[in-house]
Amino acid sequence: MVSKQRSEADFERSEKSALGINAKSITPPLADLAKRQENRAERYRIQSVARELFAREGFKQKLEREYDYHRTCKCLVVRQGEVQVRKSKEHKTAFYGGLVTCGSVWSCPVCTAKIQERRRTEISTAMDKAYQDGMKCVMVTLTFPHMAFQKLDDLVKRQADALQKMRAGKPWQKIKDRAGYHGLIRSLELTYGENGWHPHTHEIWMVSKDCDADWLKEKILSRWESACIRAGLLDEKKLDDFRKHAVDVKDNASNSDYLAKMDDSKHWGADREIAKASTKTGRKKGIHPFQFLVQYAEGDDKAGYRWIEYSDVMKGKRQLFWSRGLKAWADIEDLTDEELAAKQDDKADLLALLSGDQWFIVLKHKARSKILNLAENGGKAAMDEWFNCHGRTWRVDTATGEIIDC
Repeated sequence: MVSKQRSEADFERSEKSALGINAKSITPPLADLAKRQENRAERYRIQSVARELFAREGFKQKLEREYDYHRTCKCLVVRQGEVQVRKSKEHKTAFYGGLVTCGSVWSCPVCTAKIQERRRTEISTAMDKAYQDGMKCVMVTLTFPHMAFQKLDDLVKRQADALQKMRAGKPWQKIKDRAGYHGLIRSLELTYGENGWHPHTHEIWMVSKDCDADWLKEKILSRWESACIRAGLLDEKKLDDFRKHAVDVKDNASNSDYLAKMDDSKHWGADREIAKASTKTGRKKGIHPFQFLVQYAEGDDKAGYRWIEYSDVMKGKRQLFWSRGLKAWADIEDLTDEELAAKQDDKADLLALLSGDQWFIVLKHKARSKILNLAENGGKAAMDEWFNCHGRTWRVDTATGEIIDC
């Protein structure tokens, strides 16, 4: 860490203006309380690592405020009014209000967890609607060869170019017409492994129930092969391997098929995969970029540089693309990632309002997840006990008046 960097507490105290949206709800419910709290603590921990890396880059670039380098630096640190601790009546989960959120689905592990859970619901709704209307869903996965020496920025640009070329012209329209194509949802995914960066897409096509999946795969493969060659992604000497692996089509896909596929790609299942960051198996098969934060925290400087490359390249890109009009057809509200990250659970009790000094103490002790655990496990009394004991080395026993060391 650079010497000029400030602690989270010092940073929050000195900030005059907030960047982002007012935070309302942070964590989605999981079945097991202890596991959910463990996952949340890890998300907060690696978010702090991301903040450190972003601040380091801001310092290198001689920004007046190094934390202005990336909006995630201010996420769930900078106050917008009083900090609220709330608890969902339905899910019994605690969350913060009154804080800036960044809504970055690529660079913030905390916002990502919430955004992706909401997106899962949207995808399931659309797929259910397709089957209800007499269509079927076909899952199309598109990938291409990649090597360790290739830069992510170049790969992503060429991938976008290939996707555009594949879908251009009347022949593509004829394929869609014959398939009874209604629309698609495309997820852009990214992993890193022995062969470097691996951008790829998973798509759900809503098509006629009579569409032949083998025919569709043949047509897509032909178009994708040509597009990848023209975009500079495919050496014609490697056509045999490309034709075996570059396109996968799963007929009559369920929403669980699609979401499980994204879990396997280690993006939507990031919570489950973060702990595997240091294992040889994880690195060989490909890891989610959030795991660079874990590796950097364990002393791997190269992982830190890869994280910056990744976050810079993916900044501003959409993870999910929906065909025009598809959300309206499925009666899904069209919200941005930032709006989803800031969306409030309306049925929640206000447990506490934290003063600026109290929030400073929370940041000083790196206790953002701890406070939420206390709120869930013991309510306001547990939080009060923690604040009574922290920020100083003693507390007064309210029953006896005795001074007790903390």
